Amino acid sequence: MSLQIAVTRSPLRLLAYAGFAVPAILLAIDMLFAYRWYPEPATYDQVIGTTIDASGQTVDVVQKRLTVDGEAERRRDTFLGSALLIGGAAAMGWGLKEMLSPALLVGAGEDGVSIRLDGPGNPPRLFPWEEIVEARSGMLSMEGAEVPVLSLRLRDPTMIPADPAGAEADPPWLHVFADDWDHPAHQVAPLLDQWASRVGTKGGEDR
Repeated sequence: MSLQIAVTRSPLRLLAYAGFAVPAILLAIDMLFAYRWYPEPATYDQVIGTTIDASGQTVDVVQKRLTVDGEAERRRDTFLGSALLIGGAAAMGWGLKEMLSPALLVGAGEDGVSIRLDGPGNPPRLFPWEEIVEARSGMLSMEGAEVPVLSLRLRDPTMIPADPAGAEADPPWLHVFADDWDHPAHQVAPLLDQWASRVGTKGGEDR
């Protein structure tokens, strides 16, 4: 479909994701290998032999060993450090990929509006113009925070997925979260509403 509008993620938001990943990766490396900033696990000195120092005296050769608590702390650090490293690397890789090859979140063309609602790796869902009764922008309260949304009212509520990714199902309304878009919802909604009206989808319905 030839797109008249294409919405992807905001480059600034993607840079923020990548920026947050850097400290996580650095902390993970320190927890796993260096212990330069992160506290070391508890240890004790164990004598493993003797040697002659520069003055000719016999001195003990000691090696640091983990205490019982230190072994538990090391296991914790290994688990948390590995999780941080994997998560940070994945976030950075995803952010860089999205900046270089952004995924289409919302697209509008002659066939209708396509919206990515089924998570990464799945194709967007197409909502034909004749099924779109109304398009609005607004704010939706989510866990105490106000999130900007693009709201579509559909003629057939069964077209709305029960648990959409990046959206809230409220049949016959579908509220698509727009907080990380490169085009704000209040600019996108009037265009979609106008295009839907051109194909007569409102047909005298009360708005």
